[in-house]
Amino acid sequence: MKLYFYQGFDDEIVPRDVTHAIIDDKVTAIKRRTFYSCRHLVSIIMGDNVKRIEKYAFYNCYALRYIRLSKTLEFIEEYAFVNSDYVEAVFLPSTVKEIEEGVFMHCRSLRLLILPNDIDLSNIGESIILHMAIDQIARVVGVAYEWGNRYYTDESIRQVNEWLYHQMDEAPLHKLCCVSSVTAKQINDHLNEHGDDLALQTDTIHGMNPLHILAMNPNAPADAIPALLNVNLEAAFCLDNQGKIPLDYAGEYNVGGLVGMINVLCITLG
Repeated sequence: MKLYFYQGFDDEIVPRDVTHAIIDDKVTAIKRRTFYSCRHLVSIIMGDNVKRIEKYAFYNCYALRYIRLSKTLEFIEEYAFVNSDYVEAVFLPSTVKEIEEGVFMHCRSLRLLILPNDIDLSNIGESIILHMAIDQIARVVGVAYEWGNRYYTDESIRQVNEWLYHQMDEAPLHKLCCVSSVTAKQINDHLNEHGDDLALQTDTIHGMNPLHILAMNPNAPADAIPALLNVNLEAAFCLDNQGKIPLDYAGEYNVGGLVGMINVLCITLG
Protein backbone atom coordinates (compact mmCIF):
# COMPACT_ATOMS: atom_id res chain seq x y z
CA MET A 1 0.00 0.00 0.00
CA LYS A 2 1.27 3.47 -0.91
CA LEU A 3 -0.84 6.38 0.36
CA TYR A 4 -0.51 9.83 -1.20
CA PHE A 5 -1.91 13.15 0.07
CA TYR A 6 -2.56 15.42 -2.90
CA GLN A 7 -2.04 19.13 -2.12
CA GLY A 8 -2.88 20.61 -5.53
CA PHE A 9 0.43 22.43 -6.08
CA ASP A 10 1.25 23.56 -9.62
CA ASP A 11 4.50 21.60 -9.73
CA GLU A 12 3.22 18.58 -7.77
CA ILE A 13 4.20 15.21 -9.20
CA VAL A 14 2.21 12.20 -8.03
CA PRO A 15 4.19 8.93 -7.80
CA ARG A 16 2.92 6.52 -10.44
CA ASP A 17 2.94 3.61 -7.99
CA VAL A 18 0.49 5.23 -5.55
CA THR A 19 -2.34 2.89 -4.47
CA HIS A 20 -4.56 5.18 -2.36
CA ALA A 21 -5.06 8.95 -2.68
CA ILE A 22 -6.56 11.49 -0.30
CA ILE A 23 -7.27 14.93 -1.74
CA ASP A 24 -6.54 17.69 0.77
CA ASP A 25 -9.48 19.77 2.02
CA LYS A 26 -7.85 22.94 0.66
CA VAL A 27 -7.78 21.64 -2.93
CA THR A 28 -10.42 23.16 -5.23
CA ALA A 29 -9.28 21.56 -8.51
CA ILE A 30 -7.60 18.27 -9.36
CA LYS A 31 -5.35 19.35 -12.15
CA ARG A 32 -5.01 17.95 -15.66
CA ARG A 33 -3.28 14.55 -15.83
CA THR A 34 -2.51 14.58 -12.11
CA PHE A 35 -3.04 10.83 -11.65
CA TYR A 36 -2.58 9.91 -15.32
CA SER A 37 -1.59 6.24 -15.66
CA CYS A 38 -1.38 5.61 -11.92
CA ARG A 39 -2.12 2.01 -12.77
CA HIS A 40 -2.13 0.75 -9.17
CA LEU A 41 -4.45 3.42 -7.78
CA VAL A 42 -7.35 1.68 -6.01
CA SER A 43 -9.15 4.42 -4.10
CA ILE A 44 -9.70 8.18 -4.11
CA ILE A 45 -11.14 10.17 -1.23
CA MET A 46 -11.76 13.82 -2.08
CA GLY A 47 -12.06 16.71 0.33
CA ASP A 48 -15.33 18.55 -0.02
CA ASN A 49 -13.83 21.74 -1.45
CA VAL A 50 -12.98 20.17 -4.82
CA LYS A 51 -15.07 22.00 -7.44
CA ARG A 52 -13.42 20.76 -10.65
CA ILE A 53 -11.77 17.60 -11.93
CA GLU A 54 -9.73 18.55 -14.97
CA LYS A 55 -9.29 16.53 -18.15
CA TYR A 56 -7.42 13.21 -18.00
CA ALA A 57 -7.02 13.59 -14.22
CA PHE A 58 -7.53 9.85 -13.59
CA TYR A 59 -7.01 8.54 -17.13
CA ASN A 60 -5.72 4.94 -17.30
CA CYS A 61 -6.11 4.30 -13.57
CA TYR A 62 -6.95 0.71 -14.40
CA ALA A 63 -7.17 -0.59 -10.82
CA LEU A 64 -9.42 2.20 -9.55
CA ARG A 65 -12.38 0.81 -7.61
CA TYR A 66 -13.45 3.27 -4.92
CA ILE A 67 -14.29 6.93 -5.61
CA ARG A 68 -15.56 9.27 -2.94
CA LEU A 69 -16.34 12.52 -4.78
CA SER A 70 -16.42 15.99 -3.27
CA LYS A 71 -19.92 16.98 -2.15
CA THR A 72 -19.44 20.39 -3.81
CA LEU A 73 -18.08 19.13 -7.15
CA GLU A 74 -19.31 21.20 -10.11
CA PHE A 75 -17.34 20.26 -13.23
CA ILE A 76 -15.84 17.04 -14.58
CA GLU A 77 -13.76 17.68 -17.68
CA GLU A 78 -13.37 15.35 -20.63
CA TYR A 79 -11.94 11.84 -20.29
CA ALA A 80 -11.31 12.31 -16.57
CA PHE A 81 -11.89 8.67 -15.56
CA VAL A 82 -11.35 6.73 -18.80
CA ASN A 83 -10.30 3.06 -18.35
CA SER A 84 -11.08 2.79 -14.64
CA ASP A 85 -11.94 -0.86 -15.10
CA TYR A 86 -13.16 -1.81 -11.63
CA VAL A 87 -15.42 1.11 -10.65
CA GLU A 88 -18.94 -0.28 -10.17
CA ALA A 89 -20.77 2.87 -9.06
CA VAL A 90 -20.32 6.63 -9.11
CA PHE A 91 -22.45 8.80 -6.85
CA LEU A 92 -22.56 12.30 -8.30
CA PRO A 93 -23.32 15.18 -5.93
CA SER A 94 -26.30 17.42 -6.69
CA THR A 95 -23.88 20.33 -7.26
CA VAL A 96 -22.52 18.92 -10.54
CA LYS A 97 -23.26 21.36 -13.38
CA GLU A 98 -21.31 19.90 -16.30
CA ILE A 99 -19.90 16.54 -17.38
CA GLU A 100 -17.80 16.75 -20.52
CA GLU A 101 -17.24 14.24 -23.30
CA GLY A 102 -16.15 10.68 -22.56
CA VAL A 103 -15.71 11.16 -18.80
CA PHE A 104 -16.40 7.53 -17.83
CA MET A 105 -15.71 5.90 -21.19
CA HIS A 106 -14.33 2.33 -21.01
CA CYS A 107 -15.07 2.04 -17.27
CA ARG A 108 -16.20 -1.47 -18.06
CA SER A 109 -17.65 -2.43 -14.65
CA LEU A 110 -19.54 0.83 -14.06
CA ARG A 111 -23.22 -0.07 -13.85
CA LEU A 112 -24.69 2.46 -11.42
CA LEU A 113 -24.65 6.13 -12.43
CA ILE A 114 -27.53 8.57 -12.01
CA LEU A 115 -27.37 12.20 -13.06
CA PRO A 116 -28.15 14.92 -10.47
CA ASN A 117 -31.75 16.16 -10.37
CA ASP A 118 -30.97 19.77 -11.29
CA ILE A 119 -28.39 19.25 -14.01
CA ASP A 120 -28.99 20.77 -17.45
CA LEU A 121 -28.81 17.83 -19.86
CA SER A 122 -27.32 20.10 -22.53
CA ASN A 123 -24.23 20.24 -20.30
CA ILE A 124 -23.67 16.49 -20.56
CA GLY A 125 -21.13 15.54 -23.23
CA GLU A 126 -21.25 12.64 -25.64
CA SER A 127 -19.99 9.14 -24.94
CA ILE A 128 -19.81 9.57 -21.17
CA ILE A 129 -20.93 5.95 -20.69
CA LEU A 130 -19.56 4.38 -23.86
CA HIS A 131 -18.28 0.79 -23.44
CA MET A 132 -19.49 0.45 -19.87
CA ALA A 133 -21.80 -2.01 -18.12
CA ILE A 134 -24.48 0.67 -17.94
CA ASP A 135 -24.08 1.24 -21.69
CA GLN A 136 -25.05 -2.40 -22.21
CA ILE A 137 -28.00 -2.03 -19.83
CA ALA A 138 -29.25 0.96 -21.84
CA ARG A 139 -28.91 -0.98 -25.11
CA VAL A 140 -31.15 -3.74 -23.76
CA VAL A 141 -33.99 -1.22 -23.44
CA GLY A 142 -33.25 0.24 -26.86
CA VAL A 143 -31.18 3.31 -25.92
CA ALA A 144 -27.76 3.61 -27.56
CA TYR A 145 -25.31 5.99 -29.16
CA GLU A 146 -25.77 5.97 -32.93
CA TRP A 147 -23.04 6.87 -35.40
CA GLY A 148 -23.63 9.72 -37.85
CA ASN A 149 -21.29 10.89 -40.58
CA ARG A 150 -18.28 11.44 -38.33
CA TYR A 151 -19.67 11.59 -34.79
CA TYR A 152 -22.46 10.16 -32.70
CA THR A 153 -25.75 11.85 -33.57
CA ASP A 154 -27.05 14.63 -31.34
CA GLU A 155 -30.38 12.84 -31.03
CA SER A 156 -28.83 9.61 -29.78
CA ILE A 157 -26.68 11.51 -27.26
CA ARG A 158 -29.80 13.29 -26.01
CA GLN A 159 -31.66 9.99 -25.65
CA VAL A 160 -28.83 8.34 -23.71
CA ASN A 161 -28.52 11.31 -21.35
CA GLU A 162 -32.27 11.45 -20.79
CA TRP A 163 -32.31 7.73 -20.00
CA LEU A 164 -29.49 8.20 -17.49
CA TYR A 165 -31.44 11.00 -15.87
CA HIS A 166 -34.77 9.13 -15.67
CA GLN A 167 -33.67 5.50 -15.24
CA MET A 168 -34.68 5.31 -11.57
CA ASP A 169 -37.85 7.43 -11.73
CA GLU A 170 -40.00 4.40 -10.94
CA ALA A 171 -37.94 3.66 -7.83
CA PRO A 172 -37.69 7.03 -6.03
CA LEU A 173 -36.29 5.58 -2.80
CA HIS A 174 -33.47 3.95 -4.77
CA LYS A 175 -32.82 7.29 -6.43
CA LEU A 176 -32.73 9.03 -3.05
CA CYS A 177 -30.17 6.49 -1.82
CA CYS A 178 -27.91 7.49 -4.73
CA VAL A 179 -27.71 11.11 -3.55
CA SER A 180 -24.35 11.96 -2.02
CA SER A 181 -26.01 14.17 0.64
CA VAL A 182 -28.67 11.64 1.66
CA THR A 183 -29.58 11.58 5.37
CA ALA A 184 -31.33 9.16 7.71
CA LYS A 185 -34.12 11.73 8.16
CA GLN A 186 -34.77 11.90 4.40
CA ILE A 187 -35.02 8.12 4.24
CA ASN A 188 -37.35 7.91 7.24
CA ASP A 189 -39.52 10.74 5.92
CA HIS A 190 -39.81 9.01 2.54
CA LEU A 191 -40.81 5.70 4.14
CA ASN A 192 -43.30 7.40 6.46
CA GLU A 193 -44.94 9.08 3.47
CA HIS A 194 -44.90 6.18 1.00
CA GLY A 195 -44.83 3.06 3.18
CA ASP A 196 -42.25 0.71 4.65
CA ASP A 197 -42.77 -1.85 1.89
CA LEU A 198 -40.45 0.23 -0.29
CA ALA A 199 -37.51 -1.01 1.79
CA LEU A 200 -37.83 -4.36 -0.01
CA GLN A 201 -38.64 -3.01 -3.47
CA THR A 202 -36.30 -4.33 -6.18
CA ASP A 203 -35.48 -2.08 -9.12
CA THR A 204 -35.86 -3.55 -12.58
CA ILE A 205 -32.42 -2.46 -13.81
CA HIS A 206 -30.02 -3.78 -11.19
CA GLY A 207 -32.17 -6.13 -9.12
CA MET A 208 -31.21 -4.10 -6.05
CA ASN A 209 -33.23 -3.01 -3.07
CA PRO A 210 -32.57 0.46 -1.59
CA LEU A 211 -30.23 -0.98 1.04
CA HIS A 212 -27.93 -2.38 -1.66
CA ILE A 213 -27.53 1.08 -3.16
CA LEU A 214 -27.16 2.88 0.15
CA ALA A 215 -24.46 0.39 1.19
CA MET A 216 -22.53 1.22 -2.02
CA ASN A 217 -22.80 4.98 -1.45
CA PRO A 218 -19.52 6.09 0.18
CA ASN A 219 -21.11 9.39 1.23
CA ALA A 220 -24.06 7.84 3.06
CA PRO A 221 -23.77 8.69 6.78
CA ALA A 222 -23.33 5.78 9.15
CA ASP A 223 -26.78 6.27 10.70
CA ALA A 224 -28.64 6.25 7.37
CA ILE A 225 -27.89 2.61 6.57
CA PRO A 226 -29.11 1.12 9.89
CA ALA A 227 -32.12 3.48 9.69
CA LEU A 228 -33.15 1.75 6.47
CA LEU A 229 -32.25 -1.70 7.76
CA ASN A 230 -34.39 -1.23 10.88
CA VAL A 231 -37.48 -0.97 8.68
CA ASN A 232 -37.06 -4.52 7.39
CA LEU A 233 -34.19 -6.83 8.37
CA GLU A 234 -34.94 -9.08 5.41
CA ALA A 235 -33.45 -6.42 3.12
CA ALA A 236 -29.97 -7.25 4.45
CA PHE A 237 -30.10 -10.77 3.01
CA CYS A 238 -31.59 -10.11 -0.44
CA LEU A 239 -29.42 -10.96 -3.45
CA ASP A 240 -29.10 -8.51 -6.33
CA ASN A 241 -28.41 -9.51 -9.94
CA GLN A 242 -24.69 -9.75 -9.09
CA GLY A 243 -25.44 -12.33 -6.39
CA LYS A 244 -24.49 -9.92 -3.59
CA ILE A 245 -26.23 -8.82 -0.40
CA PRO A 246 -26.02 -5.29 1.04
CA LEU A 247 -23.45 -6.41 3.61
CA ASP A 248 -21.08 -7.31 0.78
CA TYR A 249 -21.23 -3.77 -0.62
CA ALA A 250 -20.99 -2.07 2.75
CA GLY A 251 -17.77 -3.97 3.44
CA GLU A 252 -16.24 -2.50 0.27
CA TYR A 253 -17.73 0.98 0.13
CA ASN A 254 -19.07 2.14 3.51
CA VAL A 255 -17.36 0.71 6.59
CA GLY A 256 -19.32 2.93 8.97
CA GLY A 257 -22.53 1.66 7.47
CA LEU A 258 -21.29 -1.93 7.75
CA VAL A 259 -20.66 -1.50 11.48
CA GLY A 260 -24.13 -0.01 11.89
CA MET A 261 -25.74 -2.90 10.01
CA ILE A 262 -23.90 -5.50 12.07
CA ASN A 263 -24.96 -3.76 15.31
CA VAL A 264 -28.60 -3.76 14.24
CA LEU A 265 -28.47 -7.43 13.24
CA CYS A 266 -26.69 -8.47 16.46
CA ILE A 267 -29.15 -6.59 18.67
CA THR A 268 -32.23 -7.78 16.80
CA LEU A 269 -31.27 -11.35 15.98
CA GLY A 270 -28.85 -12.04 18.80
